[in-house]
Amino acid sequence: MPEFVIALLELLEAEGRALKRSVRRVSFGLVFLLTASALILTALGFLLAAGYLALAAALGSTLAALIMGGVSLLLAATLGFIAYRTMR
Repeated sequence: MPEFVIALLELLEAEGRALKRSVRRVSFGLVFLLTASALILTALGFLLAAGYLALAAALGSTLAALIMGGVSLLLAATLGFIAYRTMR
């Protein structure tokens, strides 16, 4: 009986170490994913601003704002639809 208890405790210790490694790996992955998401949103903002400035030079600021607003709305609707289809 004491051998069984010792083996069980060793198994629990090994499982605890494996869980700790898994949690650390997942947490690092989450941090990198959140950082990448923030950088992607920043890049998208710069791309939209650049598109607005290019259109404003050619078409005027009001029409450029309408076009870029429509592009942003279309992008958001597409991403929302993809998320809806994925979660359904």
